[in-house]
Amino acid sequence: MNTRKQYSLFIRRLEDLPDWKLTAVTTAIAEISWPNFALFSELVEFGDTDECRHCLNMLWDNIAGQQSAKNFERLLERLEPNVPDLDELDMFGAQLAHDAIISIICAVNCAMESDIEEAASALTLSLSTIGKFIKHSEALELNGTELQQYIEEHEMYLQQLDFIDEVFDSINKAKQNPDAMKRLKAIAKNNGISHIGIGLD
Repeated sequence: MNTRKQYSLFIRRLEDLPDWKLTAVTTAIAEISWPNFALFSELVEFGDTDECRHCLNMLWDNIAGQQSAKNFERLLERLEPNVPDLDELDMFGAQLAHDAIISIICAVNCAMESDIEEAASALTLSLSTIGKFIKHSEALELNGTELQQYIEEHEMYLQQLDFIDEVFDSINKAKQNPDAMKRLKAIAKNNGISHIGIGLD
């Protein structure tokens, strides 16, 4: 399935969700991507993990109904310096870290103004990150349809689709309260392991 088709499928799944649930889905995607940035930041001493983690925590507070999005423009200002410049940082880990921060930015944008396209972009990006990782780590010789088929049949890709389904199931049943968001956050934290298998311990 090409990226455009996958994006369209996500749009259809998102279009009936209320605003806070759109933000919740996008925040869950950002959370499972988080170790990719945190480890890169630690290894190459790039960015401010405390600042970025604070932004992610603010998003969780927002979808639990405990934090207004009125000041989220400042969050975007804090996140911007932490987006790796891929022209300057010529290493594969920078791409993974870049995608992780972009996911957080998508969630902040959703919190500020409900946007199905931002949420669909974050979901699609999470699969794209997995595709890049598989290509880089074990399928350098593959291209085109052969590569796409290899990625879409890969356990890591299928696990992310299962994770996305679990997020939607959790959100569809949830009411906006701290307990429901704690449950979703626990799912998204995935025991500290990102969707490409990167852990912080």
